[in-house]
Amino acid sequence: MTGDAIGDVARRANVPIEFVRRLTALGALSDDPSIAVLRELGRVRLLYAWSQAGFAPETIMRLVAKKALSITFLDSPALAAERLDRRYEDIAAERGVPESLVERLHESIGFEPSNPHDLAGDDDIALLDVMELFRSVDVPAEAVVRLFAVNADAVRRLAKAEAELYEANIEERLRASGMTERELIEFGTDFGNRVSAALERALVMVYRRHRVHAWTEHSVNHVEAALEAEGIESHVPQPPAICFVDLTGYTQLTEERGDRFAADVAAQLASLVKDISRRHGGNPIRWLGDGGMYHFRDPARAVEAGLDMVEQSPAIGLPPAHIGIHAGPVIFQDGDVYGRTVNIASRLASVAQAGEVVVSEEVVGRADEFNFQDMGPVTLKGLAAMHLFRAAR
Repeated sequence: MTGDAIGDVARRANVPIEFVRRLTALGALSDDPSIAVLRELGRVRLLYAWSQAGFAPETIMRLVAKKALSITFLDSPALAAERLDRRYEDIAAERGVPESLVERLHESIGFEPSNPHDLAGDDDIALLDVMELFRSVDVPAEAVVRLFAVNADAVRRLAKAEAELYEANIEERLRASGMTERELIEFGTDFGNRVSAALERALVMVYRRHRVHAWTEHSVNHVEAALEAEGIESHVPQPPAICFVDLTGYTQLTEERGDRFAADVAAQLASLVKDISRRHGGNPIRWLGDGGMYHFRDPARAVEAGLDMVEQSPAIGLPPAHIGIHAGPVIFQDGDVYGRTVNIASRLASVAQAGEVVVSEEVVGRADEFNFQDMGPVTLKGLAAMHLFRAAR
């Protein structure tokens, strides 16, 4: 890679130029001008993020050379939908799948079973395309149906929230101004036509961002597994802490009081915990509706913030919060954090009961001004048993 190219990559990746030179010397970057620049930028940024977490690029590339690790990057797909001139039974026959599977796919997205004689749609073809991709690698059909059901539930709630927003913030005001039902319908149709395309595009963009996050997390997990298998440990003198906070009973609250009320509760919680975390030197990383994830340079301050959160949530009328905190190396990428430390903190939050702050041994050793109740070894989902503690003043 030429000097000009190195400078351009460093600038666009927002990393020191010396680091790009270092990667070039290691052979981590290609000299082939046909290689897409975006791929090189992604590689530079990811390797820099790993280096900041204590994993030197020399270590990563050594594992690549040993074929113990592979660095890959993913693209996001696009969407489309239209009715076809073929019936469901014809589509099933063409794909070589039973009509019952087409019916189950239709049901999985929240609609009544399809009539075999009805015309299918582009969305049905899209569902079958995904099903065939997963079946080609021996994923059971039931697992794919469950995936569609989860997606459909989330999309249904989005659509419902959109309708509620329109009704509460636009339609009620227009009706109060004297607009008739016919005028309301005409206005709603016109406005809907204008907003639908923009909203769909925004939702796809949001989905893509979350999809990139999910697959980046997946790849980082593979990297850390490869490093662990090789006996390589991160060397971060003062590892940060990751804090997960969740509301107890949020799902039930949503079902009982509706999405609008639950959204108000989530907004109250967001305001509270963001204020608390920042006062204790924490940085909000990701907000999850009924909770959030926070990064603290000092694990002791994470514990202090966590205790403040569980104490103050009920005081302002919120359901009890429960919190998990773990300290260790993390991978920073695009304003988010990844890695084993994040996964463990999330698992600890799921173990914590209402009003509890559950921490790992790594946190206890760096927060000696608090009291910790020994919970003993606890088996966490997808992880080995860990010694856990409940934090107190």
